[in-house]
Amino acid sequence: MSHGVFIVGTDTGVGKTVVAAALAVVLKKQGWNVGVMKPIETGVSPAKAAQSDAARLRAVIESEDVLGAVCPFQFPLPLAPLAAAQAQRSAIDTATIQQTYRLLAQQHDYMVVEGIGGVRVPIARHTDLMDVIRRLRLPVVVVGRSGLGGINHALLTIEVLRRNKLTVAALVVNATRPVRSQIERMQEKTTVETLRKQAGVPVFGPLPYRSELTKQFRRSVFKLAGSAAVKKLAKVARRRSR
Repeated sequence: MSHGVFIVGTDTGVGKTVVAAALAVVLKKQGWNVGVMKPIETGVSPAKAAQSDAARLRAVIESEDVLGAVCPFQFPLPLAPLAAAQAQRSAIDTATIQQTYRLLAQQHDYMVVEGIGGVRVPIARHTDLMDVIRRLRLPVVVVGRSGLGGINHALLTIEVLRRNKLTVAALVVNATRPVRSQIERMQEKTTVETLRKQAGVPVFGPLPYRSELTKQFRRSVFKLAGSAAVKKLAKVARRRSR
């Protein structure tokens, strides 16, 4: 089985996809045969499947893997995974995710897998995202916010992963909104400083806010892939992968 890493967020909308894409781009530039996967995605209508996070991950590294393997469970309603699946009278099967991952991993040197929501988000009646991570046996990179509230969310996420005996490779701190005032700059600075002291893992960032991300995803990803933070993240991710 290939090496790899699982990207999780402290919440939804914290920048998992852009971090996963930038990491995949860096690894590919370094000569690795990289595969990507986003096992579960919601809020994707069939007409807009090409604009999904899974499709963008696949496109940015010019992957030839079929979209149905990159994202085996995709639902149209923008709900939490369990609710989105139930609304379609469907179910998310972790064994299917594991089998699909193994098939992809056989074709690649390194896998970058992106989660959905936070680590405790339910995906079945008695299953959450941590069960998927455990099945794939991958070290975890946590992506969190650099602003106010980012400390608590990041530390809680790292704590619950460790409590469940899952390896945390690094924390990436990302700006999800523009920093416009002196107070906001202080909030970001102190958030990052505190996390570097207390997280107990390498902390990278803060990654800058990217207003053009939605409309110019590829350009934003390649710009971020050239940053020192993501290059250092790639080094740690390679070292900590199994």
